[in-house]
Amino acid sequence: MPSFAGSAQDPDEKLDGKPLGNMKYDERMTLERQVLEELIAKYPREYVPYDTYIDLMRRGAPDEFSPVQERFAKLAKENPGDPLALLVAGIALLYKDTPESIRLLETAKAKAPDFPWPSLALGDIYFSGKRADKDKVAENIAAFFAACPDSTNVTAQWVLTKNPVLQPKVAVGLRARLEKEADPKRLRDYETLWGLEFRTRPPAEHDALRKQVAQDLRRLESLNPKGDSAWLAFLIKGYKQSGASQETITAMEGRLLREYPKSNEAYDIVEGRWSKEHKQPSDQKDTAAWAKYDEAYKEALKGWIRDYPDNAYLQRYAWFYAVSDDDILPQKEGIAALDQFLKAAADYQEPNFWTLTNAAEFLTEHGWQPARAIDLVNQARPLLAKEDERARQNDNLSAEQLKDQAEQEFWQSERVASLLLKAAKRAGQPQAVQSLRVSIEADPPQDKKFLSDYWGDRARFATLDNRKQDALAYYQLALQTRREPPKVWHGKLRDDLMDEVHALWKEMGGTETAWAVWSKPAAGKAGELAEGRWEKPTKQIPVFELPDLTGKTWRLKALGGRTLLINLWATWCGPCNAELPALQKFYEKVKGRPDIQVLTFNIDEDLGLVAPYLKEKGYTFPVLPAYSTVVSLLDGYAIPQNWIVDPRGTWRWTQIGYGGGTDTDFEQEMLQKLESAKGP
Repeated sequence: MPSFAGSAQDPDEKLDGKPLGNMKYDERMTLERQVLEELIAKYPREYVPYDTYIDLMRRGAPDEFSPVQERFAKLAKENPGDPLALLVAGIALLYKDTPESIRLLETAKAKAPDFPWPSLALGDIYFSGKRADKDKVAENIAAFFAACPDSTNVTAQWVLTKNPVLQPKVAVGLRARLEKEADPKRLRDYETLWGLEFRTRPPAEHDALRKQVAQDLRRLESLNPKGDSAWLAFLIKGYKQSGASQETITAMEGRLLREYPKSNEAYDIVEGRWSKEHKQPSDQKDTAAWAKYDEAYKEALKGWIRDYPDNAYLQRYAWFYAVSDDDILPQKEGIAALDQFLKAAADYQEPNFWTLTNAAEFLTEHGWQPARAIDLVNQARPLLAKEDERARQNDNLSAEQLKDQAEQEFWQSERVASLLLKAAKRAGQPQAVQSLRVSIEADPPQDKKFLSDYWGDRARFATLDNRKQDALAYYQLALQTRREPPKVWHGKLRDDLMDEVHALWKEMGGTETAWAVWSKPAAGKAGELAEGRWEKPTKQIPVFELPDLTGKTWRLKALGGRTLLINLWATWCGPCNAELPALQKFYEKVKGRPDIQVLTFNIDEDLGLVAPYLKEKGYTFPVLPAYSTVVSLLDGYAIPQNWIVDPRGTWRWTQIGYGGGTDTDFEQEMLQKLESAKGP
């Protein structure tokens, strides 16, 4: 059998991440393409270089990807009996001609049943999207692991989440392999193993599993006693999962800091310790406390930028993001931060819409260099158009994904228009927005969540057109159709829309007395439209039966009669960490009520880290490990999320993201939604 079941030359041996990260984007892309083309020429019967090359071109050079697809489609046509050629073409054509991709992959699978990669690719296709099929996912991922029983391939581990029966078997196979392994690079696969074992074993067995992890760590340290900083960080993560004492973990961190004081891993430790010692103020309205915290953070950040010269994020982007929301930032300092940010992005990133619009937003919000902001937005517009066009070409999107994509396009185009209008007004250049007239004056969107932005842009355009009375009418509609009022965040209440309207009102000679009457929401109208960030879900909640971390099993059917608040979170999620204190306080207030139940679905892959995290934070709400449940239910997900389930088990509302505000805001919002779900 030809040697196409793996790769004799792993690409990452030549494409080491650290040197690549210090190269400019164009140079890095040139080097990566050159190395992969050389590997393909040297090892023409190996799959991994082809796969890596296709992925690189799809992501990093999308404008040049069509010739790559044509090249490999031609190779398959010329070699219809070669499973490798069929596989490579199938991978290349995915999302452009998915039916042909499936045909090629199925043919490759039939011609070489022991060849694992076509099965993995098929499992990935059927994982989500228009052709989502749980049975085909289970069948194909089982075929892959039958050939590669101990694989830690990232895609394989992801697809495996939809075959819960297979997961424990893979864990057993992976442990058997690792117990014979001595290569430090391969021993890092213990991280995947521990995640699998914690997720597939009941909480009652977790204490025994922690002892096993501690035993694994003793072996790992003996096999590689002088590891690098990444190795030591891996061990520290393992010690946390083993339930080791804080003294042990602190000692391990101290060793890393001594031996590799300038490493990225050292920075992670130092920054983490600083965050523990400098708690964010619990009251979002405490302006003085937040100002003190922000100043302390900026002083610490200056030191980290000085002490960690090899940390790309610190050197290139961190300072800009730290000062971008600073209202009293001197213009000279702000422009210097922006210039550094844009230069770093131009040097080290693929040109993208987000970088340019973030920069334009920074200038617009501070009222600086409006002509430059206009130029940045105009640079972003064609990039956004290309991005949208590429997204539309994906032929494997489900109806829900297509809807999400259309909403994303609308929101992004509105953001571009809004930035351009604000910058043009500041610059006194109404001609800069004339190209937007047709789109801005189009009919209002059907979806209520876009109405406020639509009317806001119409008002800005009317202002630039010197139709100020029209602008006031549109501004009033924008205020009335807001989905929720702005909330205090980090000691600041920002209400740009209201500030714009108020400024126009005063410019037109309006009095404050009349303003108080005019700006008051129309009775009933605001309440009718203000659903906040809540959406009606399009799916049914699964009839779950899941144990929490204490071992108690929760069943949806057994919770009938109670209204449920289910929060989705992970330890690594920043917005989750901001929201969870409010959730804990809410849980403490309602935990005795017979009509309400608060649950949380945790989606950490490294489940062993969750219990230590909860203990450290003092959180007592029920935590149900639900990684596989959530991945199987949703094509993609953002966290945090809050789900409201009514007493009949119907999923009524979904809220994505954390909008800030006070703990009282959170409590009132959740109670209102829970109460509303009790009705018919």
